[in-house]
Amino acid sequence: MSVLDNVDTIVFLMLENRSFDHVLGHMSLPGSGARAVVNGLSSPLSQAAYRNRYQGETYSPFLMRDGLLSVDLPHTRDEIERQLGWNEAQGRYLMNGFAREYFQHQTLTDTTTPDPLGILTAKDVPITRFLADEFAVCDQWHASLPTSTQPNRIMSLCGATRVDETKGIFPPVDQMVFDWLDQRQVRWRVYHAGISFFALLGRLEIFGPNFRRLERLAADVANEQPGDFPSVIIIEPSYADAPQIGGIVPNDNHPPLPMAPGEALLLRTYQALTVNPARWARTLWVITYDEHGGFFDHVAPPPIPFVPGPNAVFTRPFSTLGVRVPSLIVSPLVERGVPYQELLDHTSFLQLLADKFDPADGFNARVQERKHAGIRSVADTLSRSVPRTDIPVPPDVDLTATLGLTAPRTPASGAMQRGFEDAARRMVRDYPMRTAQVYPEVSHWVLNHPTS
Repeated sequence: MSVLDNVDTIVFLMLENRSFDHVLGHMSLPGSGARAVVNGLSSPLSQAAYRNRYQGETYSPFLMRDGLLSVDLPHTRDEIERQLGWNEAQGRYLMNGFAREYFQHQTLTDTTTPDPLGILTAKDVPITRFLADEFAVCDQWHASLPTSTQPNRIMSLCGATRVDETKGIFPPVDQMVFDWLDQRQVRWRVYHAGISFFALLGRLEIFGPNFRRLERLAADVANEQPGDFPSVIIIEPSYADAPQIGGIVPNDNHPPLPMAPGEALLLRTYQALTVNPARWARTLWVITYDEHGGFFDHVAPPPIPFVPGPNAVFTRPFSTLGVRVPSLIVSPLVERGVPYQELLDHTSFLQLLADKFDPADGFNARVQERKHAGIRSVADTLSRSVPRTDIPVPPDVDLTATLGLTAPRTPASGAMQRGFEDAARRMVRDYPMRTAQVYPEVSHWVLNHPTS
């Protein structure tokens, strides 16, 4: 009997642009209250292994408080390559270019505490830390590729990418996870807090019954019949790069926004998934981030290459995985507070789906390449054959945050912002009635932001 026989529901939530050390590196520091050995940071933070240098100055990781950052951090493919700091003489990445790239990205140069080296504490990420303590933290989960959002999200959905940078609307993709699940008659659903990332991919399913507002999750978990409830759920946050309407608060943790709204999203999702104890006992919830977003991490990415396929729009191969990202396995099928310390990346989620629903298939050849290179399946993180009966109670914390999002973003300043705005306009242009019915906020935004 496989441990996956005890899993009826797989839930996947991918947040945006934070590194492992930035969010959870504090767990291994003195006084952190960690219950297990986690490959985070060690004291002192000023040690040589962590130092970044720029124009003769030395910068070290420091404890920071959550809040609105000054700017988004650099995280294109070339910028990340420089952040990793390849040393030819030593034949390895030194992970020492984060401060330099930050200072070259913007005009602020008089600080001794550059944002990329900031380390959050348990007080800043109380729900993330609660889930890490009560369930399992994965301290060797890397972004699939050392590049930006779209290639990494596409890797998690397709197992391969045809783009190496974020391209805006309609980046080319191959067979997606929805298609694979449909072919196997596996029920799936997306619960979204704002405009879906799948709108950028031109998926008409965003108008269909498989896409629901996140507000419905708790009621569905509590009341939906087993024959109707999905076996695979993807939770989508409200993306900071998407057009924002009225009081909608982005909660994807994308810098320069604070973490508090994303912490509230984690709390809300946990409460929804645990509202039905019988269903929760057979649930596996995977939380990760698409990429590190320019934040420091001390662990060099493993040398696992990705060679673009013949239908890709880029030719330069990747030589390593991306930077480590904060990742959690939240399930009654893991031991409390015991980290999983084998190598994972975003295709580990697709390995999990194949292990559960079609082991002979392996999802696709590119996912199998990653498996053979040493990347494990999320299925391997499950350490219990009998589910735990306890449902840990989250801390009572204040997760309100003042975002200060008063300046309009017109025109959009980045590829993802342009992609979301283009997707919104095309939704209204091509499907005006469906958009007005299903995404009225999108219709409202387009009406109030006409093209020039």
